[in-house]
Amino acid sequence: MDAGIAAVLGAGVGTIGMIVTGWTARSATKMQMRNESLRERREPRRASYEAFSSAVATLHDHLEPWVNFGRLLDRSRPSGDERARSASYLKHSEFKDGYVAHAIELADEVSRFGRHVVLDGPAELEPFVTKVTELSSGLVAPFRILQSFARISDEAGDSTVAYDTSAFPEKLKQLDQGVREFLQHASTALDSDVAS
Repeated sequence: MDAGIAAVLGAGVGTIGMIVTGWTARSATKMQMRNESLRERREPRRASYEAFSSAVATLHDHLEPWVNFGRLLDRSRPSGDERARSASYLKHSEFKDGYVAHAIELADEVSRFGRHVVLDGPAELEPFVTKVTELSSGLVAPFRILQSFARISDEAGDSTVAYDTSAFPEKLKQLDQGVREFLQHASTALDSDVAS
């Protein structure tokens, strides 16, 4: 082979090698930047999903003994009315100090962390968050009434609130099931971020 042709071929191969090396380096850099971007987007989402589910679990654990046992003890008032028989009679003074306020704080945390999830997205999670926050709010509704009476009355510890709590055991189960559904969809959302 002629030395001139060999030099031209060598230069051509060298040029092609430099082009391939440059293209590979740019592709690796793009892939690294994409992975970093996904991680930066995924971590706040994951943290807000975890905070929301933890807040729901804490509320559930706080309310469970009262829903399953304590509210039944509050049905002591006799009445012939069927609706009155399903009501629990709640007195602020019959709850351990701080129980009512803590239940309300926990429900407010569920709502606050739920808003974070909705803001972090994706939008497909909003119905699951709404379901859980509405159940949380419904479960603490009698406590909000008690707290309102405490604010407007000097005798709040002696005031009694009648509230139909007959659906509360089912609502507590729905709360647990709702947060599980949320976590399944949240996990799918996080996995789709990685796959895309």
